[in-house]
Amino acid sequence: MNNTAPIVASSPGNRHPSLSRVQQRTLGSSWARLIPLCLAVVSLCPVATLCPAAFGQPIVDSQAALNEGNRLFREGQVEAAVTSYIEGYSAAAPHPTLLYNLGTALHHLDRLPEAILWYRRAATSDDPWLEENLWLARRSLGSQILPAAGIIGWLSRHDQAIALFAIGLSWIVFFLLITNSRFPRWLLIAGAALAMTLYGLAMFSERWGPQPAIVLEDCLTAAGDLPAGTEAWVRRTTGDRWSISGVNGAVCPPEAVELVFPSR
Repeated sequence: MNNTAPIVASSPGNRHPSLSRVQQRTLGSSWARLIPLCLAVVSLCPVATLCPAAFGQPIVDSQAALNEGNRLFREGQVEAAVTSYIEGYSAAAPHPTLLYNLGTALHHLDRLPEAILWYRRAATSDDPWLEENLWLARRSLGSQILPAAGIIGWLSRHDQAIALFAIGLSWIVFFLLITNSRFPRWLLIAGAALAMTLYGLAMFSERWGPQPAIVLEDCLTAAGDLPAGTEAWVRRTTGDRWSISGVNGAVCPPEAVELVFPSR
């Protein structure tokens, strides 16, 4: 039996209704597949730190710098060790042990605000002394810890987790679409739209929302004094100055603030 559908000639003003429905279903299916596909491609490199070569970031031999810094530190050349550690720092691929050792070297030099910065950057280090050294530096300075308040603050604190969730969701939707699963197409399209929305919010928060930072120098503001070593959430303002989240009217000069995770 020949199941091939016959070709039906029709004028532009009298199109065959069955052909119209087929075309609509085909078009809708194509868009349904295209949405998660585009998102999946974007998700391959969500931030510059995951693809340093694509964004022209230099490749740093962190291990060699760590070894050299450790040697200098053991020989008592602490300043030189700090220089070696800093040369080995890569925002694209941070080495937790190098960050912790840099914080420790700065701690030995009594450069406590900077030590707090690098201890915070070494948050993923499994060194058992990390939390104790961070506590000692905070105690010595009497530094404050200012949270990021409100919905924007919550989003800023969790933007990386939200971005990863969105990427995972997009891949699930993409897989279900290409495997012709029995899931309703409208549900998959809604899932793809949710993933793109969450990913967009996370990227917006990363670029424009408050970011964790350390106040490296005493910051005198109309709202009060922020001592060096204060851990706060900041937002960049005009003139490259930093607005302190949760403290009305607190604005610090650019040299007084350093981000815990530098802008990507």
